[in-house]
Amino acid sequence: MAEQVLAAVKTGPRTAEVREIPMPDVPPDAALLRVTAAGVCGHDIATFDQPLVDGPFILGHENVGVIARIGSVAARRWDLKEGDRIALEGYQGCGQCESCRTGYVGFCPREGDPDAVSISPGTLPALQPSRNGGFSQYMYLRPTTRFHRVPDKLPDQQAALAIPFGNGWEWAYEVGGVRPGMTVLIQGPGQQGLGCLMASKEAGADCIIVSGLSRDARRLEVARHMGADYTIDVEAEDLRERVREITGGRGVDVALDMAVAGEATILPALDLLRPRGALVLVGAEQPPLASFPMGALPRKGLSVRGANGHKLLSVDMALQVMASGRYPIHEVSSHSFSLNQVGWAIRSTAGEGEPGAVHVSIDPWAATE
Repeated sequence: MAEQVLAAVKTGPRTAEVREIPMPDVPPDAALLRVTAAGVCGHDIATFDQPLVDGPFILGHENVGVIARIGSVAARRWDLKEGDRIALEGYQGCGQCESCRTGYVGFCPREGDPDAVSISPGTLPALQPSRNGGFSQYMYLRPTTRFHRVPDKLPDQQAALAIPFGNGWEWAYEVGGVRPGMTVLIQGPGQQGLGCLMASKEAGADCIIVSGLSRDARRLEVARHMGADYTIDVEAEDLRERVREITGGRGVDVALDMAVAGEATILPALDLLRPRGALVLVGAEQPPLASFPMGALPRKGLSVRGANGHKLLSVDMALQVMASGRYPIHEVSSHSFSLNQVGWAIRSTAGEGEPGAVHVSIDPWAATE
């Protein structure tokens, strides 16, 4: 095994550099993952732009890889061995609280706490915080690591969609309550929105409408290939008029806001919801609405439901469906970049880089020159 690890280290706002980092020792209760694909998340866009707070670190929390080395205690606890392929969970909790025991590790009050043992600054474990570290050839797996087994039929780059598609399963099926015969509006055709689309199809929705901007043309095309019944460019068509035309004026049962969660998406969604419909909002840091039509909620019997994270089972369900071959997941996994292209990969995810990018991942073993 190599003695040095290559990783793209964030060193400042919109700045990352490829560094060589010493290979860490692996204690009995930890492991080392050889990263084969690391997806770029929308959260990486905001984080990449921000100044450093606690010093340089490695981004990337949609990670897939193979166990390269594992301690004896971790092997027994996790039932893993060298060579096993897994997708890492983005959350690391205590494992004992109510949230962890019900599968919602992201709500653990100790989620993301630093290890009890001292970690030397500048080492690989120190540069890989609880929720990050995948833009590296190897990842150090702490005792609190959670993971998902990857089906054999699913390629690494597609398996890197496990977390966003697990979110889609959680938000559409569990939170939104999409069920057979329903009409669903998905606002935003990014990786989370396409995950909601797959989940809605599996749930038996009768009509699925996906909306986006003109720059989302390729993503809307992929949505159609994945089974969307209609797609709408909201900059070319009026969303309200088009949805009413599609539904014969009846509107939709569930609206999933995977976009900006602002007036441009929330207000049309509330107008388009049928009586007793549900609006699902993802936890985005957006300014408060200038006005919110509170009267529409009791008048139409509407529910507004917040969605933040997922339970572990939702990711497992998404992985199984992704591996089934029923959906063109290869079209969603559109681009792969090397470690020295991390900045470009993040900009591509933001719609400012490579044209036609849908879900972008990093291959830490691709040539870096």
